[in-house]
Amino acid sequence: MNFSLEKTYNYLAALICVSIPFMTYAKAFVNICMICLFLIMVVSYNKDKVINIVNEKFFKAFTIFLIFIVICSLFNGSFFEDFAESRKIAQIILLLILFSFVNDKRFLIYGFVTGVLVSSLITDLNILIYYLNSSELLISKSAVEDLFITQRLYLGFFVVISIVLLSFLFQTSNRNKQKVFYALLILFFIFSLFLISSRSAILIAFLLFLITIIYKSKSVFTIGVLLASFVILSTIIITNKNLSNRFLYSQDSVRTSFIEKIKTHEPRYDIWRFSLQIFDEQNLGFFGLGTYKTQELLVEKYKLMPIDKRKNWFIQRNFNTHNQYVDIILSFGFLGLILFAVFIREIILKTYKNVYSLNLTLSLILFLVIENLFHRQLGSFILALTIVIAVHIINSQNEKDISS
Repeated sequence: MNFSLEKTYNYLAALICVSIPFMTYAKAFVNICMICLFLIMVVSYNKDKVINIVNEKFFKAFTIFLIFIVICSLFNGSFFEDFAESRKIAQIILLLILFSFVNDKRFLIYGFVTGVLVSSLITDLNILIYYLNSSELLISKSAVEDLFITQRLYLGFFVVISIVLLSFLFQTSNRNKQKVFYALLILFFIFSLFLISSRSAILIAFLLFLITIIYKSKSVFTIGVLLASFVILSTIIITNKNLSNRFLYSQDSVRTSFIEKIKTHEPRYDIWRFSLQIFDEQNLGFFGLGTYKTQELLVEKYKLMPIDKRKNWFIQRNFNTHNQYVDIILSFGFLGLILFAVFIREIILKTYKNVYSLNLTLSLILFLVIENLFHRQLGSFILALTIVIAVHIINSQNEKDISS
């Protein structure tokens, strides 16, 4: 790849990363950029780079998983019905190759953090204006979609990823001014994390923080730090009205049982309950039900809900299983889940020796518990990008260790 093409390739990849938080509005632009990356890659074909990524065990494991998915859809006679999801999964393989071709991975990191920063700034400003103009200290459900540029669940996750990336940049930087800049950005993102009140993101960030403390510390003092962190987080959640309502449903004064509050206010309770019913009632066989039929059966379950308002909301939103592992076992059977678990295992084995690459991997694994990344094009991009950066971080450490 000559210098001008390489530079163009890096900037196009960075533009894609900047656009990820705005995928809802910039899908066409991102697709055009992706096609351009593919064409440049073909024109300036580099055999060694292709071999490097294809030879990675996690890449082979994911490719086998994709092949199995195609076989499942053919066997179930649902190839065309399942094609939308299969295409997104196949796109992950393409994106892993395209992002791996970027010579300077800092373009990917800076691009993504910049996009998340812009999205967070706009959202935070919208929330602060909302608080100033409203007597309520709680953000109403109807206001959420207007205030958030990126869906709250995903914005929170993107902020967590950005904190991990900035922590890596802070740790590896030799310039004091850069360290100060990265530290300020980390503080802003932590503030933003609590302001947007994304429960999953706060919990994932807290778990990653604990893992980092354990990973880096070898003293008994670690236990004290962990306990203090837990007390501080609990205090923030209890004393902050918005967070208290998000985590503990404190605004519900009718129900005294926390379990009953979850059943009433958390849609995943019903979604996972219906998913379990489908698992019990259907014969998954060797190849599962397929993604289309799984979704169809879920909607049929939603139609049986007794409360019309909640029923109509579930049907209108067409909620999927909101758990990637559950979705895989219903759609592709136990073997599908085993093959995906092999992929997860290979990623962990690849990245566990560096706390930042490990944290990126664990954040993905935890996020998949509450979301189906394979059902969104956005999910394909963030999964591929996170893996490529995690692998880059561990490879950089390995090269540094060899040179030293």
